[in-house]
Amino acid sequence: MMSGSSQESKKLKRIHAVDRLSGLPDSILHHIISFLDSKSAVRTSLLARRWRCLWKHVPVLNFIQKSFPNLSSFTKHIHRILSLRFHQIPVSSITFKICGDKWGGAMKTFEKIMRYAHSHGGGGLHHLSFIDDKLQFNIREVADAIAASHHNESLKILMLRRCTLEREFDSHFKLLTILELHRCDLKPYPAGKLFDPFANLPCLSHLKLIGCLVYHHDTRFMISGLQLLVLEIHFSGSISEVRAPKLKSLYWWGSRSRYLPKLNLPALDHANIHLGWHMTCGDAALEEENLSFMNLFCGLRNAESLQLCFEKAKYIYHNVEQHFPLNTIKALIGPEAPPFTRLKSLKIQCAGQQKLPNIHYEVLHYFFEGSLSSEAKLLQFELVKEKQC
Repeated sequence: MMSGSSQESKKLKRIHAVDRLSGLPDSILHHIISFLDSKSAVRTSLLARRWRCLWKHVPVLNFIQKSFPNLSSFTKHIHRILSLRFHQIPVSSITFKICGDKWGGAMKTFEKIMRYAHSHGGGGLHHLSFIDDKLQFNIREVADAIAASHHNESLKILMLRRCTLEREFDSHFKLLTILELHRCDLKPYPAGKLFDPFANLPCLSHLKLIGCLVYHHDTRFMISGLQLLVLEIHFSGSISEVRAPKLKSLYWWGSRSRYLPKLNLPALDHANIHLGWHMTCGDAALEEENLSFMNLFCGLRNAESLQLCFEKAKYIYHNVEQHFPLNTIKALIGPEAPPFTRLKSLKIQCAGQQKLPNIHYEVLHYFFEGSLSSEAKLLQFELVKEKQC
């Protein structure tokens, strides 16, 4: 059993630790609290006298329903938070994460939050995350709520999860710089035409698509952006073309090589491509696979740094080395194949393999022969686990 003196000592240590934290400037404490959800932020008021009203001055609102039994109690909590905040403090960032099935009630609450942020905006709302863990909402409703409160004129970062996108983004999002879509359904209406949903965003520089699906197979889905610098795509198939004249970095985690888009990236510096290698029997299938890889490399030919990762193969052929994707394109390499003109670093990773295949000399020559630079070239081969690739 713990003695009284040791209990007293531990209590003093805890108090001393709180006091040291409380000695930090308000701006740092506000920054710390901004990482907490609203419920936890309010609880910090119990730490010490200094913390009693700190949460009321934080310009970040993180409303997360997970810790509430239902939408009704969550809504009451939000109303209380908004009424108790110091209204002179502008709202610069909002996270609204729901997990219920009452979409209408949730939207009314979200609209109220948007109106509150507008009336206490200061420099305007810069960051918004709207997440629904259960329902698939239509982005038009969220966009309308943003526009009605005039946040589309100040918003710079937007993250949406589980939404349906039927139309191109509105050009009124004049300052939107970073856009993330997670597990979204892209259902262009009407179908059967070119769908370029991000072309109207004049300042978009970073775009991330994770697990997004494109419906209507007769629709050409294009990604274009005059100011796009970084593009990150995780398992979002059926993209026909990527056209970005200023793009510097491309991260592509795809499932099949046949879903690779046509790439028009003249300013590309770095590309990290992670592909599934699923070879099938038959000359026609092999030729289609080879053409897909060759088209990919033609689109990456301006890169200075290139990382290629091939997942564990599901193959029928016995000669794995001969049918390794980089070796199968050897027959397509010729004078008409655009060379890599700036490549300095090539990293090839194989996930789930027992050993690294030997890459034909002609293939390596194709990657490096066109470089005009006299600098030393870096070539790496690695066996890695699938999660690392």
